[in-house]
Amino acid sequence: MIKIRAFRAIDEPEACLRYANEHRKVLEGFNLSNITTNKSDWADDPYVFVIIAESEKTGNLLGGIRIQISDGQQPLPVEEAVTHFDPKIVELVNNYRINGGTCELCGLWNSREEAPQMGITLMLVIAGIAIANQLPINSMFTIVAHYTLKIALQVGYKIERGIGNNGEFIYPNSNFVARVLTMNPFTLDRVYQNYKTRILYLRENPLTDKYELTAKGEEVLVKYNLILPNTKF
Repeated sequence: MIKIRAFRAIDEPEACLRYANEHRKVLEGFNLSNITTNKSDWADDPYVFVIIAESEKTGNLLGGIRIQISDGQQPLPVEEAVTHFDPKIVELVNNYRINGGTCELCGLWNSREEAPQMGITLMLVIAGIAIANQLPINSMFTIVAHYTLKIALQVGYKIERGIGNNGEFIYPNSNFVARVLTMNPFTLDRVYQNYKTRILYLRENPLTDKYELTAKGEEVLVKYNLILPNTKF
């Protein structure tokens, strides 16, 4: 059984530390320790919200993802990653921020030891989009490598082709081509229907027990608690 829950970073420093440590291990396993999300200062940021997946049996973390809201002062991770290659990213984020609020879905990871082929990555992304209605935003950024582009497009993201080389740039090193993407988490007009159904279900039922299919085609019971108890700024 898996537990997936959401919270504001500043409310749970211990959970944030566990998240940061496990995320760092995953990045180091791929020789990507220089990636902009490999930091822990976000744990003190009141504009950051966290979603973690835990094994109910062992209590170990299986994966995590964050939402960082743009406050007009602290740059989003995507800005830190891209501005060196294309400073237009700052203006792009600012335009989205002043037109309804924006954020970034970032810091996604899952345990290579305990959560292979469990579908944790997709569960976390869907949960992240689902809780958008609890936040003061109407758009979401993300940055993806080629191997996660397909799923990002399927859950509703579109490539921002005005950034970099028709939407592409080299990051975090010469072995990877990354892309900046955005989406509207409310219209969900670009989301594949099966994912849209899951997003809307969790949005309407943020506290629920639900069977999910793993990448192996097996069912696993997931206990969701996606109610954010503290969203005042």
